[in-house]
Amino acid sequence: MASDSPFLDSIPSGVELGAASDLAGADGAIDEELRDLLGGEGANVRALFDAREHVPRVRPILLALSARTAGASDVDRHALHAAELLHLALSVHDLALGQQGGRRRRVARRLAKRSVGWLAGNQVGLRALELTRHTSNAEIMGEVVDTLRAFAEGQGISRAVHDGHIPNRDDWLEHADATTGALFSFCCRAGAHLAGADEATVSSLGRYGRHLGRMWHVAEDLSALRLGNGTAHLLGRACAGRPVLPLILATEFDPSMGESWAALVHDPTPEAAELLVHQLSLAGGVSATRRIVARESWAAQRLLSTLPDSPHRRALARLAVSLAKPSKRDIL
Repeated sequence: MASDSPFLDSIPSGVELGAASDLAGADGAIDEELRDLLGGEGANVRALFDAREHVPRVRPILLALSARTAGASDVDRHALHAAELLHLALSVHDLALGQQGGRRRRVARRLAKRSVGWLAGNQVGLRALELTRHTSNAEIMGEVVDTLRAFAEGQGISRAVHDGHIPNRDDWLEHADATTGALFSFCCRAGAHLAGADEATVSSLGRYGRHLGRMWHVAEDLSALRLGNGTAHLLGRACAGRPVLPLILATEFDPSMGESWAALVHDPTPEAAELLVHQLSLAGGVSATRRIVARESWAAQRLLSTLPDSPHRRALARLAVSLAKPSKRDIL
C-alpha cells in the first residue's frame, strides 16, 4: 500500500482500515464521483487523487462511521466528498511550500513527479466549500471554514521550519492539530452534525478525531521510516516543513540531529536525508514516539466510551487501537 511519493498519504502499517471500510459500505466515497468533482481542476490534482484510486480512504470512512455512531439514518454524499477534497487541498499545499524556483520546490516536484501550485490547492478547498452548500446540515459549512483556517495556521509552523527553526514537541503538536488533527476532527464533527447530534456528542467525536489525527500523523512517519523509503519521506517532510515527531524526540537525546534536520531543510539532498535516517535508527526516538501514540489512543477511546455502543462506535475504537499497535515488521 505504500506510495511512490512521500506526499501521497499511505495507510500506516497495521491499521485495520479494511474492516472499517466494509462497515461503512455504501456510505463510502466512490472513486468515479470524486474524479468527476476534480474534472475541472488541473491534471496535477487529478493525478494526486488517481494515485490513491481503489484504496480505502480514512476521511470519508471516519465521517460515515461518526454519523452512524451519532444515530444518522443516512450519510450526505456531499459531506463525504468535501472531506476528501479538504485532504487533497492540504496535500497540494504541502507540495507547494518552499521558495518559488528554489531547491525545495524542485525536489518536491521531482519526488511527486508533477508540478503543483497554491492555486490548485485553493481551488480544491473552494470546491469543498461549494459542496457543503448542498449538504443537509448548514453547520458543516462553518466546519469547513474552521478547518481551512487551521490549515493556514499550520503553514505558519512550516514557514518557521523553512526559516531555520528546529521544531520541538510543542511545534509538532501545534502542526499536527492544525493539519491532520483538524481534518480528522472535521470528519467526525461533520458526521455528528449530519445526525443532528447534541453539542456534547459533536464535541466528543470531534476530540476523538483530533486524537486520531495526531496518531495518523505519527503513524505515517513510522511506517515510511521503517517500512518504506525513509530517505524520500524525510526529503518530502523537509521540503514541506512538516515536523517529524520521532526526529524531534531523538533530537532531545542528540541535539546534533536537530542541526542536521535544519541543514536538510535548507539544502534537501538524498545523501543528507539518508544519513539522517541512519542516525534516527540509532537514536531511540521511535520508542518514545510509541509512548505518545499510546496515550493518544487511550484518550481517543475514552472519548468514545461516553457514546452509545454500536458496531460503528466499536469500529472507531478499533481504528484508535490499531494505530497504536506496531506491525510485526515495524519494530526497531
